[in-house]
Amino acid sequence: MKHESISVYRKVTKLFNFPIKELVYTSSAEYGELKMYVFEPPACDELRPAILFFHGAGFSAGKARPEQFQHHAHYFSALGFVSICVEYRPRHVEGLFSPVTGIKHAKTAVRQVRAQSALLGIDPCRIFVAGASAGGYLALCTAMIETVTDLPDDLSGDLSVSSVPDVLIIFNGGVDTAVLIEMFPELSVDLAGASPKDHVRGFLPPSLFFHGTQDENIPYATVEEFVDAMWKSGNDSRLVRFEGLDRLN
Repeated sequence: MKHESISVYRKVTKLFNFPIKELVYTSSAEYGELKMYVFEPPACDELRPAILFFHGAGFSAGKARPEQFQHHAHYFSALGFVSICVEYRPRHVEGLFSPVTGIKHAKTAVRQVRAQSALLGIDPCRIFVAGASAGGYLALCTAMIETVTDLPDDLSGDLSVSSVPDVLIIFNGGVDTAVLIEMFPELSVDLAGASPKDHVRGFLPPSLFFHGTQDENIPYATVEEFVDAMWKSGNDSRLVRFEGLDRLN
């Protein structure tokens, strides 16, 4: 499958408190257009790093949307990053959205940014991916779940373009799909094969984790064990502990 070109920018301000531009990175008959919301840095002749943000709020609740990370994105754009808030599930499928589809969309987003890096003024070797909670899980999957082509309705795009980011930043992200399997038992086989803790290996991107010790949804101990396993596999993986805090998103 050949990757499609990202659509022409259209300036929008509806969801965000800052001037941003939107682009369509994929579309399907089932979900319609999915968009990226771009915070452009000051003009520069050099290629810039990019950072993609995936919002949280699980896979069945609409409490967080792409604008969740708008202040982070605005800050990073001031530092010279092309900052992008990614829509990975449309509003009209809330409560019906599969995390497996979320993985496909997340991988597609990274691939499209890398494939269209010249258009976006981005260095394709300096792509950061960040996410919170469910978005943190998806961020990890872009780097750790090598393929979803064996799953139905694959949307991952041109597999010759890597979906692996160069750096990961994870806010209280899931590392084990056990909770997701309880939520989506019909996807148990697929989700069992998409658990980051079972895909720890060497040569993964540097990763930075932020996690509260009182997180009830994703226990701190599971993330601590995960980061320790990443270190033992030779990866640069670090965990910042927030004592007494629950979720950070």
